[in-house]
Amino acid sequence: MKLFNKLISFLSFGLQGKCEEEVINTILFINLLNFSGVLFFTVFGLFALLRGEIISGLVLLATSCLILGNIRYVKKTFRYSVSAKFSLILVALVLFLLFILDGSDGSIILWFPLIPLVSVLTLGHKNGSITSLIFLLLSAILFLLPDYYPIRPDFSPLFTIRLAGLYIALYLAASIFEYSRINYLRTIEMQMLEAKNELKLKESFISKLSHQIRTPLSNIMLVSHMVNKVDLTDEQREMMETIIASANNLVNTIENLAEIAEVDIESKKSLQNVSFNLHTTINSAIKLFTVQKEPVVDFFVTTDEKFETQELEGDPVKLKQILLNLIETILKNKRSGKIKISVITSIHSQISDITEVRFEIKTNKPIDLIPLSKETGDPGSKFVIENYSQLVNNLDLNIARKIITQMGGKLHILQTKEKNRVFLFTLPFKTAEPAALKKTEEELYTGPDIIIPGHADNLQDTSLLLVEDNAINQKIVMLSLKKYIKNIDVASNGKEALDKFGTSKYDIILMDVQMPVIDGFVATKKIREIEATTNSHTPIIAITANALHGDREKCLAAGMDDYISKPFQVEVLVDKINRLLFQK
Repeated sequence: MKLFNKLISFLSFGLQGKCEEEVINTILFINLLNFSGVLFFTVFGLFALLRGEIISGLVLLATSCLILGNIRYVKKTFRYSVSAKFSLILVALVLFLLFILDGSDGSIILWFPLIPLVSVLTLGHKNGSITSLIFLLLSAILFLLPDYYPIRPDFSPLFTIRLAGLYIALYLAASIFEYSRINYLRTIEMQMLEAKNELKLKESFISKLSHQIRTPLSNIMLVSHMVNKVDLTDEQREMMETIIASANNLVNTIENLAEIAEVDIESKKSLQNVSFNLHTTINSAIKLFTVQKEPVVDFFVTTDEKFETQELEGDPVKLKQILLNLIETILKNKRSGKIKISVITSIHSQISDITEVRFEIKTNKPIDLIPLSKETGDPGSKFVIENYSQLVNNLDLNIARKIITQMGGKLHILQTKEKNRVFLFTLPFKTAEPAALKKTEEELYTGPDIIIPGHADNLQDTSLLLVEDNAINQKIVMLSLKKYIKNIDVASNGKEALDKFGTSKYDIILMDVQMPVIDGFVATKKIREIEATTNSHTPIIAITANALHGDREKCLAAGMDDYISKPFQVEVLVDKINRLLFQK
C-alpha cells in the first residue's frame, strides 16, 4: 500500500491537497499514459533496432525522448491540457508513420482503436470526439486508397469492418464513461453547493442568535459587575458571584453552540489571579442547587482541613463555572429519584508555592451518559475510563472540560464498577501570602479579560461619543463609564453620529455596528473620509454583539481602530481607550 501511495504521489508530482482533486486526477492520468508511452516506445524501439529496423527503431526512441520532455514540461508549467494534446498528436503521427513504413505489420494497426479511448478520457468528450473523428477520417483515407498505392493496407474487408467496429465501440465506451463521470461530478458539486448554502443559513442563524443573546447578556454582566463592587453582605456577594459564574457559563454555551455548528466565534479567555477561599467558593457554588422547592439532590462536601483557612490564588469564578457545569451535567442526565453528589477536594501535590488540588465529584447512582468504552490498564483499579470524544456535544461537559484545560488541568470521566460516575480533575493554584491578600474577591473581574487601566484619572476630561441605537444599552454603558469619563455624548444611529461629529470634537468614539439609517461600517468610512480632508484622526472602537470569526477584521477594514465584543468588561473597554489615547 505504501508503494502504491508513493507511485500515486510520484505521478501527481506530490500535488495531493494542494489543488483541486479533478486537476490532480487529470495530471495523474496524463502522466500515467506518458510514462506508459515512454516504456512502450523505448522497449519496441530497442527491439526494432535489434531486428535491423533502423528507421522504425530511431522513430520510436525519438518519440520516447519527446514524451519525456513533455513530462518535464507538465511538471514545470502544469499546463496538462497542452501536454495531453501534444502526446496524442505525437502518438497518432508515430502510429501513422510506422504503419506507412511497414503496412504489412498488422500489430501496429491494432493500436489505432486506443486513440478514441485515450482522447476522450484525457481531452474531455468534445475535444476527444474531434480528435477521434480526425484520426478515423485519416485512417479511412488510407483504406480507401487505390490498390496500386504502396501505403494502402492490405487487409480483408471483414478485418477492416471489425477494426472500425472496435474503434467505434471503444469511442462509445469512453464517451459513456466520461458522460457518467461528468454527471457524477455535477451531482457532487450540486450537493456541495447545497451543503454550503445550508452552512451559510446555519451561520446566519447562529450569528443572529448570538447577537440577540449577547446584547442583553452584556447588560447583565456589566450591571452584575457594578453591583459586585458595592458593599454587600457575604451572602449577597456569594449570590452575585453565582450570577456572574452563570452568566459566564451562558457566554461559553453560546460559543460552544457556534463551535458545534462549525462557526468559529472569537473568544477572549484570560484567567485571573485573585485570592479566594476554596471551601467558601465550593459551598457558594452548590447553594444554587439547594434552593429548589423540591430538592432532587443531596450534597456532601469534603475538603482538606487546610482549605478552610488557607487562601489560594487563582480564578474562583472559573472554578465555580466548572462545578456548576459538572453538577448540571449530572442533574440533566440523572434517573428518576433523588441523587447524592459528593464533592471531595484534597491536596494532590505541593511544589514550592504551587498547590495542586484534586477535585472529585461522585454520584451514588448511575447517570445516563454514553456507556463506558474501555477499561483502565490497571486490573486492580476500581474505575473504568469514559471515551470523552463521544461526549463532545454535551455542552455543559464540553464547557467544563475547556475551562479545566485552560486552567492547566485535564478532565477525567470515570465510572465505578457499580456504574456510578466520577468526574476527576486536578488544578494548580498558588498559595496566597499576606502580601497577596490586597487583591481580594471584591476586585474580581467577571469577563473575558482582566486589565487594570493605567491612565483612568486622565480620562476624566475625555470627550466621548457613544453611537448605540438601543436605549437600555446606552444607559448601561454610560453608567459603567461614568466613573472614568464625565463627558459622554450619545447618538442613536450612524446619521446622528455624523451630524454630531461635524459640529463637535470628540477624543474617541464607541461605535455600534448594527444600527438603523446608517450602520457603523458606513458611518466609520464617512468619518474617515471627512478626516482625510483635515489631516486628523479620531480613534473609533467597535462595540458589537457580532462575535463571529471575521467580524473583527471587518471592523478594522472599515477604518475602526479596535474592537470589543459583547459581553465585555468595562475595565477592558477603559484599557482599550487608554491604549488608543495615551499609548500611541
